[in-house]
Amino acid sequence: MKKNSVGVEDKLKHKAVQYINIEDLELDVENPRFGEDSSSSDTQVDVLNNIVKNYGVTDVISSIAVNGYFSAEPMVVRKNNNKKFTVMEGNRRLAACLILKNDDRARDQVNLHQQYIDKYNSHGCPKIDPVPAIVFEDDDGVDKKSLISYLGVRHIVSTKDWDSYAKAAWISRTIKEGDMSVSDISTMIGDRNSTIKRLLSGYNFIKQMESAGKYNKDDSVKKGRGSNTSYPFSWVYTLLSYKSIQDFVGLSDNPTDPNPIDEKKLDNAKLLMTAMFGNKNKGQNSQVKDSRNLGVLAEIVASPEKVILLKQGKDVEDINDLTQPIGDRLTSLMLEIRSKLDECLTRVGREDLPM
Repeated sequence: MKKNSVGVEDKLKHKAVQYINIEDLELDVENPRFGEDSSSSDTQVDVLNNIVKNYGVTDVISSIAVNGYFSAEPMVVRKNNNKKFTVMEGNRRLAACLILKNDDRARDQVNLHQQYIDKYNSHGCPKIDPVPAIVFEDDDGVDKKSLISYLGVRHIVSTKDWDSYAKAAWISRTIKEGDMSVSDISTMIGDRNSTIKRLLSGYNFIKQMESAGKYNKDDSVKKGRGSNTSYPFSWVYTLLSYKSIQDFVGLSDNPTDPNPIDEKKLDNAKLLMTAMFGNKNKGQNSQVKDSRNLGVLAEIVASPEKVILLKQGKDVEDINDLTQPIGDRLTSLMLEIRSKLDECLTRVGREDLPM
């Protein structure tokens, strides 16, 4: 893979810039950085809306509206069989241009960005069509997979960090297409093997749950951020690092396994997802208040008695309290009472207490 990356980089430096009409450019529906809100079945309108919603185009569109498209920043595109070009690098810039040009793909965004369209018109409609691009074709000796891998690595190690979900999606896509091993990716992006394995296991865990119909991201009460606002992805791969959790779901030792959960234990995995994120559709709140309680959840699944309480919908902290040995529980309660009494004495003063 390292050799392929060098080849792509070398070709990027030596390829001539071409100018392509905006109508012939397509946003990349499979870009992993677009996160959980993106799908290969999305339309161009969907992708553009996702870019605006999750990444914003204000900084780009305000500059292009006044100055036109900066020719020193060509897009990187891949020629398709339908004679269109998929933008591999420069999707936010294309989205901004489509809005300013009032392209039909930007129909949901025109009113929201009218001030920039007005500015664009008042500055004499600076040139934004056609746009400069470096074009890769099938006969260039650089296949789509190598190009995706190279650009992904370049973005991941850029100054603007990718969040964990976007990085996991890119790792999964790259490995699935046979471009890199876990070790290759570790070398290229500077992350430890263990970190990459955790991200990949978490991503594959979620995808298997979704494809099996055991989890629907729209039902999550707990929300995430970045490229995945549906649920906190970091909770998933953090929880899977516990041995008791791995046993509970029969997690595969192979992080590249697209179906890492034992099929017989999918319901156990579903229980974990509901405990962490709740289920809006069923009116169930999260049973885990914050990420610091994930370790408690891991302890619970090691006990059949505690798992029964988890299935009943009790919070993990309550389960932990209820199942403490009676001596430990009494000691804990007495210490809690003493703490409350000390607080009362501090607040009112000992002399204020009735005799």
